[in-house]
Amino acid sequence: MEHRAPAPQLLGRRRECEAIDRVLASLGGGQSRALVLRAEAGAGKSALLDYASDRATACRVLRSTGIESEMELAYAGLHQLCVPLLDGIDALPAPQAAALGVAFGLRNGDAPDRFIVGLAVLGLLADAAASRPLLCLVDDAQWLDRASAQVLAFVARRIVAESVGIVFAVREPVDDAFAGIEDLVLEGLEDADARRLLASVISGPLDPDVRDRLVAETRGNPLALIELSRGKRAVEIAGGYGMTAAASVTSRIEDTFVDRIGELPAETRSALLVAAVEPVGDPVLIQRAMGSLGIEADAMSPAIEETLIEFGARVRFRHPLIRSAVVRASPVGARRAVHRALAASADASADPDRRAWHLAEAAIGFDEEVAADLVRSARRAQARGGLAAGATFHARGAELTPDPTMRSRRALMAAEDLYRAGAMSDALRLLDLTEPELLDEHQRARIELVRAHVASSTTRGRGAAARLVTAARLLERHDGETALATYADAVIAALSAGTHAEEVGPAEVAAAVLAADPAPPLSGPARAARQALHGLAVLIVDGYAAAAPTLRSGLDRLVAFAESDDPAGPAAEPDPRRGLGEDAAPPGGLLQWLPIACAVARALLDDSAYDLLAARAVRISRTQGAFSQLPLLMAERASVLLLSGRTDEAMSVAQELQPIVEATGMPTSMTRSGWLATFRGDERTKAEVTERLRPEILERGEGQWFTTVAWQDAMLYNSLGRYPEALAATDSAAGHPYDLGLAGWILPERVEAAVRAGSPELGTEALGRLEELAAASDTDWARGLAARSAALVAAADLAEPLHLEAIERLGRTRIRTALARAHLLYGEWLRRRNRRVESREHLRLAHQLFVETHGDGFAERARRELAATGEVVHKPAASPVDELTAQERQIALLAASGSTNPEIGEQLFLSPRTVEWHLRKVFVKLDVSSRRQLARAMRVTQPAPA
Repeated sequence: MEHRAPAPQLLGRRRECEAIDRVLASLGGGQSRALVLRAEAGAGKSALLDYASDRATACRVLRSTGIESEMELAYAGLHQLCVPLLDGIDALPAPQAAALGVAFGLRNGDAPDRFIVGLAVLGLLADAAASRPLLCLVDDAQWLDRASAQVLAFVARRIVAESVGIVFAVREPVDDAFAGIEDLVLEGLEDADARRLLASVISGPLDPDVRDRLVAETRGNPLALIELSRGKRAVEIAGGYGMTAAASVTSRIEDTFVDRIGELPAETRSALLVAAVEPVGDPVLIQRAMGSLGIEADAMSPAIEETLIEFGARVRFRHPLIRSAVVRASPVGARRAVHRALAASADASADPDRRAWHLAEAAIGFDEEVAADLVRSARRAQARGGLAAGATFHARGAELTPDPTMRSRRALMAAEDLYRAGAMSDALRLLDLTEPELLDEHQRARIELVRAHVASSTTRGRGAAARLVTAARLLERHDGETALATYADAVIAALSAGTHAEEVGPAEVAAAVLAADPAPPLSGPARAARQALHGLAVLIVDGYAAAAPTLRSGLDRLVAFAESDDPAGPAAEPDPRRGLGEDAAPPGGLLQWLPIACAVARALLDDSAYDLLAARAVRISRTQGAFSQLPLLMAERASVLLLSGRTDEAMSVAQELQPIVEATGMPTSMTRSGWLATFRGDERTKAEVTERLRPEILERGEGQWFTTVAWQDAMLYNSLGRYPEALAATDSAAGHPYDLGLAGWILPERVEAAVRAGSPELGTEALGRLEELAAASDTDWARGLAARSAALVAAADLAEPLHLEAIERLGRTRIRTALARAHLLYGEWLRRRNRRVESREHLRLAHQLFVETHGDGFAERARRELAATGEVVHKPAASPVDELTAQERQIALLAASGSTNPEIGEQLFLSPRTVEWHLRKVFVKLDVSSRRQLARAMRVTQPAPA
């Protein structure tokens, strides 16, 4: 790709211009790249975007600018960027085209999930770049509406090989959505460059001491040097700018703009105010509003001559600080009058939401008519997928509502919206506007539910369970299904808190669940989930033997729903929330019960149900676009895969999980990196992961995480043959054997460690509890683990049948890791009895399974045992598959399993062109030329042709 002759680089910005040039060079080479320019106001970010636009002559250039007053309008910034590409929407896959159309208000439909919108924008940009590289420039990105910022950041993290470049300019300091994207911080100009710039704007010679003081005061900020010295003679600033050291450069620049604006005619200042509070820059609307205020059409001319504003197809301030200076310099009454004029001049049918917002800004005191308009705007914003924007409209509507009861109801709705949008502190602020005594019991229960969910989201453990139980009890008589779901959340929160629970722990929550009587009717999945939840409560209170029948019945029913063709199950009953008007909330269907179903499957050690439920949960979540639940469900899926020895697939899921974690803000402790390090015997990485996560987990009060870490430590030390350390690791977990089904994982580690460490009595005690679990569960997984553990404790003449039973039972399960360890323990037992030939058979099988499943720690233990029998085991030759990157391996596995490039892209949030680019590299590395050969190389069985 060729550029025009190099434009003169910006003064003192060689490094930054070279970074822009690298972005353009990447596009020319068929690659994609994103860059975030960070700096304080006036540092030259916009000038660098202009430089990029000037240089990119071979690219199609799209631009968008964040506007502070548009931050409440969902997808406004994204729409501004994508308008030239809208003809390409129909070429997108139907779900993506529908989502983007609804987001932009072009189609009617349910509110789209932002992940689907993000995938649609990714496809739209990639398609546009197929014929010519595409460069997207986004100025003042810190002022993009939340939905636009999230989607554009998501796209920027996923572009790889589409010839798409995205450059953001972000004002610092800001808590932004662009973390993790390559960035470049613009500092002030070097002193020499600052002196050159200063000399260019000041008439006459300047004393060196004064000059150096000015450079130091502005910290080399280009706009400050220009604006604070504009039109001044050297003698006028001989004493410096006269600013205090405490004043920020941004405020100094804005003060200068305020002074310049103050010198303009009064009518010009009024015209500037109209432009400043009209965020779109529509010249027709601005002139219409000016006319209604009695402002002459040419009143803007002095501001144009002063280069403060540009008036053309769009009205644009030369710098965002000019806009804020205009607003700051205007009296409140004048601002209200301008908002009224803009509202009266707006087309109520074409843009009712902007009109409503102007009316709200013009309001003095309560105004029911405006408040009702804002509530309608909130619904429209939510229909477009703008949850945050809808919440803001709802909140402002509540503030303007004169009737205290209606104000409380609207504040509650706004709080619910803000919670779902992730604005926790704002949600609590809106709840403070409510007067609970004016609301009915159901609405008061919803207040408690929001407070409980905020607590649960921010702390996970600690006091979250207590609030959730309180909310669930209040909801029982009014909304049985939501009450049941809240009890389920309370159980998860209590078990997550574990020993760190402050007031209400697992036992207290279990008692509340057992006493609960949620109002009917309940859907089919909800009735099954109620039975499963009841079983979990009995398990916590009375143990496995008492709980197993109820757990099994509830689990079987949930599995039946999950297996049915209809993901929601045969639930034709009317939903009790219908007919509640603006209070209505959509039902959750089967998906909301699948986390509890997975917990029950783990508790019963039912590998078949666990595998099916975790896989189906991820699939349904994707189908329904419920990506906010996806991290938890994918973590369950990763657990199944790791236990099954499908480590490559588990790594693929973990890799796929990362962008979802980033976008949803779900805790990163849900990833399985520590587990992977454990199974590989990588003590250092395991310790690093644990220590990195520990402060965050402690802050959230997730005691159950420490039980998981104890289990992982025990497994690690058992693999390394350090049995006393393994036994010590299980000590803390032994007192909490029913933590979300971890008993079946911890107790076998404790039995093995105790026997090998010379404490058989501790092993016998742990075995008793494990056998109770296995008898109650009656699955091959559970009984196989119990037999494997019993063989370690048993007398010599009784051990062999138990070893053989363990191998037989675990061989019928998906849990290859447990089977490999059964072969290892039996092989070790045989070798110690000098039955070397027989021992080698089982040790070889164990070693092979551990190598295949990347269980390096246990593989080394099996190798040592084989060496003791006189057999030399050579390290397996390196496989070309080992040379693949994590993402290449992930894409290769999906392609080998039969997925098409678009299907892979949709699953991994990549464009098909990026998938194709990765696959080309995979084919070269593996020396294959077809997907069938790829399947053989990846050891994946392809689906039979239809």
